Amino acid sequence: MDNKSALAQMRKAYGDHVTLSDAEWDTILPSMQTIEVPKKHQLQKAGEPSTTHYFLVEGLVRYYYLGLDGKEHNKAFYDKGHIVASLSAIILNEPARYYIETIEPSTLATLPHVMNSGARKELFNHGCQLMLIRNERREAELLTMTAKERFLQFHRNFPSYLDRIPQYHIASYLGITPVALSRFKEEWLTDQSTKS
Repeated sequence: MDNKSALAQMRKAYGDHVTLSDAEWDTILPSMQTIEVPKKHQLQKAGEPSTTHYFLVEGLVRYYYLGLDGKEHNKAFYDKGHIVASLSAIILNEPARYYIETIEPSTLATLPHVMNSGARKELFNHGCQLMLIRNERREAELLTMTAKERFLQFHRNFPSYLDRIPQYHIASYLGITPVALSRFKEEWLTDQSTKS
């Protein structure tokens, strides 16, 4: 996919939320590059500066922390139509605190962080708002819901993810063991379908 097609997809995805003229969108195009990467490709490493954010044209990524025990703890999953970046690293001009890795082969449009136009600032601000909302909801789920409720909320919000994300990654995201998820997943889904 070329840069022009990637930008067209980004404009369509953000058209209802970011109002930019054709001329403003045209200021973004020259700095974009489209890349295709395999699954398990690291887009961002913890401890390194964040110099680029990405628009996910196709594919699926995960954000994760590496604990002191070496275990990975999934923070979020994003699929096509989202901007992917370590926003705190950009805002605070500090190294990223987490990793960003592809779960599926992915096509991404790269956007350098330089904010030299109103169009870039609009896209960045919208990306910050979406991440803030998502982080606030995730925090509420972790603090106020049972494991079953978190799983069912995850399934409602992202129904296709159960087939696309390895179960151990989902378990990590939910804050439960893979064994517990394997044991209860079908029961929880059955309970949900009988109540619907």
